[in-house]
Amino acid sequence: MTDSPKPAAPRWIHWLVTAMVFAALYAWMTRGNASPLIGQQAPDLSMAVAAGAEPNSPGKVTLSEMSGGVVVLDFWASWCGACKRTTPILNELRGEFAGRGVTFYAVNVEPFDRQSLQAAHAAFGTEFPSLHDRTGTVQRRYAIKMLPTVIVVGPDGAVRWASTGVPSKMRLRGAIRFPMLSTSRIRSWLTSWGPADSFAGRMAPTS
Repeated sequence: MTDSPKPAAPRWIHWLVTAMVFAALYAWMTRGNASPLIGQQAPDLSMAVAAGAEPNSPGKVTLSEMSGGVVVLDFWASWCGACKRTTPILNELRGEFAGRGVTFYAVNVEPFDRQSLQAAHAAFGTEFPSLHDRTGTVQRRYAIKMLPTVIVVGPDGAVRWASTGVPSKMRLRGAIRFPMLSTSRIRSWLTSWGPADSFAGRMAPTS
């Protein structure tokens, strides 16, 4: 006597597991977020690159023209020790995500001249461009209360993550990756675990 084949797992189980994974990742990523703008469209900014200009890159940055990629904004000041300790973390992540549609910008919020900004940019060892918000306009739009504040803007233009103080490299890396994940990639990842009924069976208690 042969065993009858198991019925295929209902399609909704795959979607339920996918939704649970997304929810868990999002909850972990946004825990303790330091911005009231999470989930909202990021305020637009249009600023000239004041230090660290890169070859063949535009001299002016307009956030609304950068949809489709992830943008990391680092609000900083030259007197801020935590800002200086944040810079190596961002430099390393910039290298990790090079060529993958992720752009990093430092946003200085001090009312001093461009020469002073360039000197501070060099002293910090920043390997990505600095913009200069010398009037504090962008700082107010983004409700920045503490420095440093690092903000991740997703491909849809919405603020997806924010952190004050020296950020966790692991969490920031995850916050950058998360907006880049598509549903198809998540489903492919889940498929690598095996069929949904098999996954459910592994999770069920044994008698």
